[in-house]
Amino acid sequence: MRAEVWSPLQNAAVWIGAWLYGHEPTDSLLGALTDLTGRPEMIDGSPFIDLLSRIRVETSEIVDSGPGEPVIRLILSGPGEAPLLPAGSQSAAAASSNDAGAIVIRTNDSDTHLVLLAHRGPETSHWQVIEERQPLPSPQWLSPGEADALLTEATNESARLIEAGGYHTDALHNPRLTVGTLSDFYDTPGLPSAVPARAAKLFARADNVGAIIETVTTRMNDHSLDVHLLALWRHIRAARSAGVAYVVSEFAR
Repeated sequence: MRAEVWSPLQNAAVWIGAWLYGHEPTDSLLGALTDLTGRPEMIDGSPFIDLLSRIRVETSEIVDSGPGEPVIRLILSGPGEAPLLPAGSQSAAAASSNDAGAIVIRTNDSDTHLVLLAHRGPETSHWQVIEERQPLPSPQWLSPGEADALLTEATNESARLIEAGGYHTDALHNPRLTVGTLSDFYDTPGLPSAVPARAAKLFARADNVGAIIETVTTRMNDHSLDVHLLALWRHIRAARSAGVAYVVSEFAR
């Protein structure tokens, strides 16, 4: 369940964006990635710093050109929702089989994108890079306001469902306290200081809705509301992707 509602790659994408636009040093980026996904290593055995160097070189013209289409996108998928990558491609297959999703980076060559995937282990994460030359499907491009409105409605409805069922049992005496505790977990290790408050609020909303779903389905082991709660996954993924796109666009200003 947690793999569907929590996205360490969301914060990883934001940290990479903050580093790329000069808001965070390399040491801070590496520390954040280690906290989020485990010590980063390349799946092919090359130094991880080489990946950062490649990203820096292959996005230099875009970064210098200022605002435009976000240089970094977060790609998430789940039941009934394929990743927004070329159908039948290696990148689509890799993203579909990875619960964490993928980070897509535009390059100076408009026909080429770098698709990054992190395969998480107990203490390390092995990063894979796929060079995608096929056109990418158009994203939904939800604004933060639109995504937040959807999640606000979802949050209120989910909280009502939890409390209306009288879920004060031996398994869970205080549902709202548990939701708050899980929300704190989801937010670890936090975001770069340059992240706009509007985006931080949207990410917090996604964390809260994810915590509500986990509270009911995992902590309480009650699946009677699955038909309602599982429908929220798409809203959570959309909010996280919209938040990343907005943050990276603001970094470019």
